[in-house]
Amino acid sequence: MLVDAETLEPARHGFSRVFGEATERIKPELFESFVEITTPVVETPEEAETELRTLRQEVAERAAEHGLAVLATGSHPTARVRIPLVPVERYQRMKAELGPRLNRQQVCGLHVHVSLPDPYTCLRAFEGVVPRLPALLADSANSPYWDGAYSGWRSIRSQILLEMPTGGTPPVLRSWDDWQKASRNDSTRRHWDAWPRPEYGTLEVRVMDQPTSLRRTGELTARVQRLVREAADWDAEPFDRGEYEVARERAGREGAGPEAERQLDLGPHEALREIAVRTLG
Repeated sequence: MLVDAETLEPARHGFSRVFGEATERIKPELFESFVEITTPVVETPEEAETELRTLRQEVAERAAEHGLAVLATGSHPTARVRIPLVPVERYQRMKAELGPRLNRQQVCGLHVHVSLPDPYTCLRAFEGVVPRLPALLADSANSPYWDGAYSGWRSIRSQILLEMPTGGTPPVLRSWDDWQKASRNDSTRRHWDAWPRPEYGTLEVRVMDQPTSLRRTGELTARVQRLVREAADWDAEPFDRGEYEVARERAGREGAGPEAERQLDLGPHEALREIAVRTLG
């Protein structure tokens, strides 16, 4: 998130002012106060962490030229302002379709892509990893505050995403025909917790809150990579999606992630200041 360097409140015209337009590694994401950073293809989580450190630093340096700073977290601890959408046609269409609920999607996540050799292996890994997604959510929880107060959840982001038409529980995919029907030929508009991405040759796991710590980011990336590779080695029957929803709700409410607990120990205003310091640490 791009924020005012002094108040640490979200920047109302951040991305357009700082970057103007997308680059290969630094892109807009729905709201003006958001920045999406994308690593190149890497072999190891350690490489991913190194790339992310470099990209965060680049964003921070360019933001500082405009009196802005950067926060990495699942939700802003104190913000109560409405942030304009980035002037991108796709986002304007989403606003027309979804109305006011789109304005609540001011949350940030960690998305990890794991390369897989073929579509069949990807579908097998997808179903095998579904039962493990709630544990990833619980360990990554980093969004306990909403509108400046404790939300009652360690990950309020996990609930906010459910307001999207394709948010939360992944559908059962038994074949690529199922994938085509579910994606409706637009896989960029899916918000499920995990999702095959054939255009990249990957399985994308996106259930996690955005970590503040680069070390935590590296740890979670390593865990996702390991879980997906393990899941690719066996055929799993579809996990009961009702059970999944129960486990997901418990994970988001109770969590187990150290970053959410740290925020709650500090309170929203002190947590905000600490996030600003630790984002580049």
